[in-house]
Amino acid sequence: MPRAQASAILVATVVSSVSIVDTVTHAESSNNIINTVRELRAALRACWGPPNIGISRANMTISVRMSFKHNGEILGIPLITYTSLGISEDERQAYRAALDETLARCAPLPFSDAFGSVIAGRPINMRFH
Repeated sequence: MPRAQASAILVATVVSSVSIVDTVTHAESSNNIINTVRELRAALRACWGPPNIGISRANMTISVRMSFKHNGEILGIPLITYTSLGISEDERQAYRAALDETLARCAPLPFSDAFGSVIAGRPINMRFH
């Protein structure tokens, strides 16, 4: 086997090994620590539970603007910016209570130090269905 071809095979093997290790390491860390806004939204959606009082609607949407501290705690009071049209005040209050329960159950979120530094104090909009 020519030397150049052997070198190319060695480089390809090393690169593919590094990619596999990086993928496994990223998957493990993303299960425990939040590093991106996408992971933050996924963690919040996984925690979301609609109200359990029989008024849950399949097409109900609630949007909220919130901020976090660098350690993953909620900063201030989340602001509801949108709820689906045509719902009663009781339904609106039930969904607000469900949102509050979700945030109380999930927070503080496990932010990485780097992500916590970037996201701290910046508003993020989140939609729950």
